[in-house]
Amino acid sequence: MIFYFSATGNSKYVAERIAAATDDHVVFLRDVIRSRCYQFDVSQEKRIGFVTPTYYYGLPSILTFFLEKLHLTGYTDQYVYIVLTCGGSTGDAAGQMGKLLKKKGITLSAQFGVPMVDNYIPMSRIAGREAIEQKLDEAEEYIDEARRAIRAKGIGDYNRCQGAAPGVKTATAYPVYAHGRSTKPFVVTEACISCGLCQEICPCGAITLTEGRPAWTKPQCVRCLGCLHRCPVEAIHWKKGSEAQGRYYNPRVEP
Repeated sequence: MIFYFSATGNSKYVAERIAAATDDHVVFLRDVIRSRCYQFDVSQEKRIGFVTPTYYYGLPSILTFFLEKLHLTGYTDQYVYIVLTCGGSTGDAAGQMGKLLKKKGITLSAQFGVPMVDNYIPMSRIAGREAIEQKLDEAEEYIDEARRAIRAKGIGDYNRCQGAAPGVKTATAYPVYAHGRSTKPFVVTEACISCGLCQEICPCGAITLTEGRPAWTKPQCVRCLGCLHRCPVEAIHWKKGSEAQGRYYNPRVEP
């Protein structure tokens, strides 16, 4: 069983690649949150995996919310791992994961890191097509390494993407994310075609169509930017001027 969260396809791609190597099935956290069913029978599972992007060198709020409610029946010290995708480095996100799992009586067996295409446009611009393809090609080495180790139930730290002083990075940057995530910076232009995709894909239900236009009705969201990246007419922006930052969805995976 592989639990994953993905807004722009990077972690979905990694989860599906691992599932193809292990014959494990994938579970999308957005669907779990919407179903409000947090109990899973893992008595027949050989491996329990989590694949997630890293935000501010830590875990997305949707994953921490899920872990607080998660209840695994039939857990008997199975192999548990986390794969962290990142635009640069993961920091100590796996350390956060280990602590949250420990509260549930679950032991984290291994951690992995996979550098993917950076798409957090408040801080960076999306690379060109050739650079994207090159980055995705380079990621395959990390994915293949994770696939081999997970299939063999390798124990330990396989994460080569933590960066320098990972604990310091997470302790310094993550509180900005944990206590922030305001929805105020989102802007909708007249290009909006009222398709409703943003409302449909928002993992925390922060978007409601009002008179055919998206409105952020919650003060905070996951800050995954899925609504922005996947808008078919690029009508959603991060403040004014983000048009030039580009948009991204992993071209190697189905939305």
